[in-house]
Order: sequence, then structure tokens, then C-alpha cells
Amino acid sequence: MDYSALLGPDRYDLAVALAGQYHLDPSQVLFGYLQVVSRVTGEQAAQQADLKDPRVRQAINTAFDHFLKRRH
Repeated sequence: MDYSALLGPDRYDLAVALAGQYHLDPSQVLFGYLQVVSRVTGEQAAQQADLKDPRVRQAINTAFDHFLKRRH
């Protein structure tokens, strides 16, 4: 699943849906996503990571999926 909508204007709706699915609070979903984005993009110290790059998005989505399943 592509979770990049959590950075967009409809982020709260998606966070509420994911929170219900994974038995979390919406704030935990949003904060967790920001932590994952920071961790994944921070690994590319030489250059700023492009969030539109499919490889970066895939890495973020995979890491966030693990975050959600670990919390579930």
C-alpha cells in the first residue's frame, strides 16, 4: 500500500482508517509515519531524498508497513 497520502491534505482520514484497522490512535499513526519518513530519508545523507522517487517511496511504505504490523 502507498501511505504517502499521510503527508497530504487528507492525512487524518487515512490515519483514522489505519488506526481502526491496527488498533492504534490516529496520532500514533501520523507520528509513526513521520518517524519512518525521517529515518528512511535521513539515511541518504549525501543528498536530500526525493519523496517522489519510487525507490524512496517503496522503502518508506515497506518500513511503515512493518511499523504498523509490529504495533498490531
